[in-house]
This record gives sequence, C-alpha cells and structure tokens, in this order.
Amino acid sequence: MVNFKGFFTISSYEVMEHMSRKENGKNIDEYEVMLYNENVSQTENVMIKFKKVSDEIAVEKVQTLSYFDQQSPKHPCKICGSEVMVKENNSEEPGVYVHDCSFNGEEIKDCLRELVQNELLQDRFTQEEFDRNYGVNYRDDANQQYSFYDAQQRDTFYTIFNDSVYHTSYAGPQELRCKFCGMDEELLVVDGAFYQKCAVLTPHTNQIIDMIKARKQNEPDVTKRWGEKRDRNLRRT
Repeated sequence: MVNFKGFFTISSYEVMEHMSRKENGKNIDEYEVMLYNENVSQTENVMIKFKKVSDEIAVEKVQTLSYFDQQSPKHPCKICGSEVMVKENNSEEPGVYVHDCSFNGEEIKDCLRELVQNELLQDRFTQEEFDRNYGVNYRDDANQQYSFYDAQQRDTFYTIFNDSVYHTSYAGPQELRCKFCGMDEELLVVDGAFYQKCAVLTPHTNQIIDMIKARKQNEPDVTKRWGEKRDRNLRRT
C-alpha cells in the first residue's frame, strides 16, 4: 500500500470540476481534482472524484495518470513503481496511461478534508471575516512575525514566523487547537512554547499578513458581527 500523504501537498492541486447542491436537507459538494507533486514525479498526476456530504468524504474514483512522450519515454510509475498501465484512449493527449497506485483510503480522505478546508478558506477568509472573528496580539512588520487568535474558538492561537503559520500554545501540546487542518505536523518546542505548522493556513501566510497589516484595530470588530446578525434578522422579517 502506497503512502498517499507522502505524495499529497496542499499547494499542488487543481480543481477540475466542483458542483454544489442540496438534497434531503444535506449540502452535497462534488469535486474532481488533479493532484501533482513534481518532487516525487514529473510524469504522474493523480485524479480523484469525490463527494463531501455534510462533513463526510466519499471517494468515488482514484486514478493515476502517466504522461509519456519522446522526452519522457514510458517507464514504471514513479509514485508506486507499477509497470502495469492501460493506455487512456479517451484522452485528447497522446501517450497518457492510467493505473491504480493502491493508496491508503483513509489517508486519501484525510488529505481531501484538508483540500476542502483549503478551498473554503480561499472562498471565505476575507478581510471582513478576519476583522470580525480574529484578534491580533503581536505584530512585528520588520521581521515578519505575528501572533493572532480565533475569537470564536476558545484558546486558539496562531503565530507567523519563517513564512509559515503555526498553531501555538503556552500551556502544553494538548492545548493546541485548529479548525482548519488535521494537526498532523511535527511538534516544535521553543522557549517553553509549543508550535505546530498549520498545513492549511501556511500556503496563505502572505494573505494573512496583508490582512493583519490592513486592520484598524487589534481586537475583533464585534460591530461587524452585530451588523451581520442584524442583517440576518432583517432578512427573516
């Protein structure tokens, strides 16, 4: 069985198709995504079709596509080593072969949850959202170091340094929290504080820094939250 987490990286995928609908009171999102990792292979991509029903992930199809030409003649898959491949006749490109890398199904689901969170983050993590629900407790523009917290989730702190976002706790590793990722990264301990890189927020480090710099105050802007609640109430009447 092939280690899917060793291939997957949150910064290297493309959403080929995404459709949303509501059925029997449940929100259903259907995705087709293409994953790639040039550090592992420059000739293989992995295509996955899956559904997100409420908070559950259902994987429908996983295929590894190998692309060969004169510069890259046919060779065993660089992800799993398989030599058994079938030519893809439906492809518009010549020299495309498909096979199954036999990835671990649970690892695929874990990574797809991270991917979906990343998509939601790109759609919804706006300046207004940040101003309303997050506070800033440290800012050092010169060294690009920042600390911010989630005002909607108790004791949820983040620190930005080394161009990455880290879950942060001063009370112990059991106090690390995050609603975006699976918290699977290595734990760091520096001067008694506990840090763990956030795989979902880190690709958006520069965006978050820009939002911190654009803030007019450090505390969450609760007036925006009250205004949003008022607007919802007005829409109901």
